[in-house]
Amino acid sequence: MDNNESKLAWLLALSADKEPARIAETHGVVIGLLAGGPRQSDAELADQLEKLQVGDWNSDRIQQDLGPAISTLRSELASPDMDFKPLLPTDDRPLAERTRCLAFWVSGFLAGFGAGAPKLESQDASEALRLLEQIARAGTDPEADDEEQEAAFSELGEFVRVATLLLREEGLRKPA
Repeated sequence: MDNNESKLAWLLALSADKEPARIAETHGVVIGLLAGGPRQSDAELADQLEKLQVGDWNSDRIQQDLGPAISTLRSELASPDMDFKPLLPTDDRPLAERTRCLAFWVSGFLAGFGAGAPKLESQDASEALRLLEQIARAGTDPEADDEEQEAAFSELGEFVRVATLLLREEGLRKPA
């Protein structure tokens, strides 16, 4: 099982629902918690996940069964190569499904990030957060050109990825 399969397996286990948008949302919640509090311990993260009622797992079970997957996510977020990507359906899935999953991912991210309640000090971080709030309401337009919508989706996806990394950096500025 490769790294992505491993992450998907634990997200399926943790997610309360196996629907792709809910899995994306669960990934977003975890990434939001890690970005909002990048220095928190695995125990603190597990407690936050339990409080946010992500799945029906308790804190001890999250730590015990999901520790390696959480370490992988931490590494992706901290990678100097900026390897992090939101877990979303592949490009062979319909655009409407991918857009819905992106909106759910961002919604989950905002919930997780907000739970860490980092104080945003930079205007860039505040603006990124404001734009993410708008992306959480994203949808497709059946009347619009498919090629334009694909291009817009790609731009939104890249913005979400970069904004996540920017907000994690903001979280690192918060005193430990």
